[in-house]
Amino acid sequence: GSTSSKAKASTAAYVARSAAARAGERRSLDADGSDNTAGAAVRLYVAHPELGRLQESWPEGRASGRSRQKPGKMYDQNAQAIDRTLSDRRKAEKAAAVSKPRGQATKLILALGIIVVLGIGLYFAIPEVTRIQKVTVNGRAGMSEQEIVDALQLTAEVNLVNADLPAMESRILSNPKAASVHISRGFPDRLVIDLTERKPVACVLVSDAAGTRPIAIDVEGVAFAAMDEMSGARKVPILSGIRFENFRPGQRLPSFLQPLLSDIAVLLEENPSVLDAFSEIKVEKIADSDAELVLYPNGKNVPVRMPLRLTKTNLGSALLVLDILSGRPDADMIQELDFRSGTIVYRTKEAQPG
Repeated sequence: GSTSSKAKASTAAYVARSAAARAGERRSLDADGSDNTAGAAVRLYVAHPELGRLQESWPEGRASGRSRQKPGKMYDQNAQAIDRTLSDRRKAEKAAAVSKPRGQATKLILALGIIVVLGIGLYFAIPEVTRIQKVTVNGRAGMSEQEIVDALQLTAEVNLVNADLPAMESRILSNPKAASVHISRGFPDRLVIDLTERKPVACVLVSDAAGTRPIAIDVEGVAFAAMDEMSGARKVPILSGIRFENFRPGQRLPSFLQPLLSDIAVLLEENPSVLDAFSEIKVEKIADSDAELVLYPNGKNVPVRMPLRLTKTNLGSALLVLDILSGRPDADMIQELDFRSGTIVYRTKEAQPG
């Protein structure tokens, strides 16, 4: 009886230790997920044959339970599936990334080809389409069409695209008759020239091989053309006392005469009849940069001395005094009227002031 009790106690203690061992063994799996518990159970059976049935049934049950669950293998299968999915996705993205640049490169090559073809076509078509066929000139009066055409220097190679407009403008301005010019393109085949010509405000008499002829002077003092070359030119006063050496168109009067020319231009626009009453305006130089005027009225023998500036008022006053003096018995004795000081002074032929 005591032996049996000891055996039972020993068996119970061993079973407890075996259970603890199995619990520890369940926590110890190999790195690849395999279970070593079966081997431990076999060793247990060999050491304790009296527990044969229990030890034989436990490894089998333990192994079957582990085979049903197989967490390590399930984890490996899920990981492999995820890896395959990610790998397939990366391959698809890589293929798309490769095919997209290829598609873009194909489109770019196609676009460049179209541009090259169009460029070649335009290169040969534009010179023909834009060849200058017409020239429109606005503001032409004294200049002839031939003078303008010669300045443009148009050839078969010149078209609206390659035309050197500044050079054309410069050549037109080299003609003294031109004051300003602007040339613009009128596609597809037209040049538009906006021309401002010089307008005469006075003229000077010049003698050369062709004889004595009046030369037009503009408001800037430029002697730009012969009056007989200008059709429809308005009547302007003659300036005498001015002499050109070796005259050529484009020469200028001294700068101190420009205020006088400005006064004459205003009178021509506003009161031309006052200027028409005088046949000649003589410039008498009294210093290097100063001068005075002697005006010769039409139909009267009495000249009028004036300052360099002319206005409607002083010319009107001179004409009025001339009319009054012409009714006096001694009118033939008056040699000159002097308006330079603002006070009317007349001199007789005996050189005695009246």
